[in-house]
Amino acid sequence: MNAIVIKAHAKINLGLRVLSQRPDGYHEIETLFQSIDLHDILTVEPLPKPEIQLEIASPWPLPHGRANLVYRAAERVLSSTDVGVRIRLEKRIPVGAGLGGGSSDAAATLVGLNALFTLGLSDTELRRLACGLGSDVPYFLVGGLCRGQGRGEMVDKLPARFEGYSFLLARPDCSLSTEAVYREYDVLRAQGWQRPAAQLYESVDCANDLEEAAMRLCPALRELRHALTQFQPDLLGMSGSGPTYYAGWRSPSTLTERCAQQLTRMGYAVHCVRPTAQGYELACGQKAH
Repeated sequence: MNAIVIKAHAKINLGLRVLSQRPDGYHEIETLFQSIDLHDILTVEPLPKPEIQLEIASPWPLPHGRANLVYRAAERVLSSTDVGVRIRLEKRIPVGAGLGGGSSDAAATLVGLNALFTLGLSDTELRRLACGLGSDVPYFLVGGLCRGQGRGEMVDKLPARFEGYSFLLARPDCSLSTEAVYREYDVLRAQGWQRPAAQLYESVDCANDLEEAAMRLCPALRELRHALTQFQPDLLGMSGSGPTYYAGWRSPSTLTERCAQQLTRMGYAVHCVRPTAQGYELACGQKAH
């Protein structure tokens, strides 16, 4: 096989509740994950000697070498082999946006290398490798609508529910690190902040316990949420640790396009997306678009 091309899909969190802080410093959460068709593209091809080459095409700054999750994922898969690989990563998922792009790329790397070199790694083995890379990585091996618990690594597949929806993603000109948002969240809790009441849309609690912390770090989020509320979406919330907000409507409509046009004029970065049934798409020797 000459090459494998993988689409690594982004995700949104339809609500996120922080339950407690663990002894290891992580937080226990409960969330609903939904994969969407905004995606990065990875191309993996074999090399004649055992080495890992990572090439990155991205409009955003990204770490290289072992500082990159894709590289570390490749190291984990190939550590007991004598093969080499070249990986080209084309970034389309915004960095630091709460959409899981880095985790999705890592999961796609695991799947792509397993297929490229016919390593025969089982789903259980891939999940074990994914858990060692990051909290969200195991989810992207599954995708679709899932309940996430623990640090997010405990994933239960749910029946598809939002396949007919159209979503709009919008974010201001800022990025937020997950670590910084959780630190601010811990500060707020220490000051007596109380979690928001349930925000029910389509019987889904879209409240995000990290939202206030994200707004403290990026005040423009308050105006963005207000702007989205005016369009009366069927689903509305902040994804992950922000700063991306999602608004969803039951069916494609001109309302989604009007909302996108207005928010773009207001200076927000906007994407119109649809839900997907899985976290990645894999093709052999084909170019993804």
